[in-house]
Amino acid sequence: MKKLFVFTVAAVLLSACGTSGTGGGSGDAPKAEDKLSVPVEGMEEAKGFITDIDGDRVLVNDIYYTIDDETHFVSIGDGAERELESGDLEKGMRADVYHSGMIARSFPGQGHAAVFVVPKDDLSKRQTEAFQAFLEKEGNGFVVLGKPELGEDTIKFDCTIVESNETYTVELDVESHEYTKEPKSE
Repeated sequence: MKKLFVFTVAAVLLSACGTSGTGGGSGDAPKAEDKLSVPVEGMEEAKGFITDIDGDRVLVNDIYYTIDDETHFVSIGDGAERELESGDLEKGMRADVYHSGMIARSFPGQGHAAVFVVPKDDLSKRQTEAFQAFLEKEGNGFVVLGKPELGEDTIKFDCTIVESNETYTVELDVESHEYTKEPKSE
């Protein structure tokens, strides 16, 4: 009987471990990150923002990607992978594009999106809101050059104003949507 009592007390004490309300209970477990249902290993990846939509072509950073029936076109980050249609896209959205690496050398470049993802996690949504606020103030006449630095607090990128061919470095605050835009020296 004494062994049973000691076992019961030990079981109660052990079962109380990790239930202090700081994430140890099973109801507090974070959602597992959504995974793509197609492999992307070996593909080139471009993370950035949509700045133009022209039919089946979408400008992400400085490359127009063609989206067609062969493209795996989805959103992830809100609990499940969801198929998208071209009407679901908006200028300023965050996008992750996977492609073969074959890009036509033009300005902007041109390529085919094998996988086109609109991330819907909280950080990507905040980045989208900040970039869309930037677009609202600055207009559409620019191209993001290269790959932007996508931080939790700031987004940094270079852009060229198409009409004037002037290049700027922009630092955009994700929370306040305030930004600095400095001319980039050659």
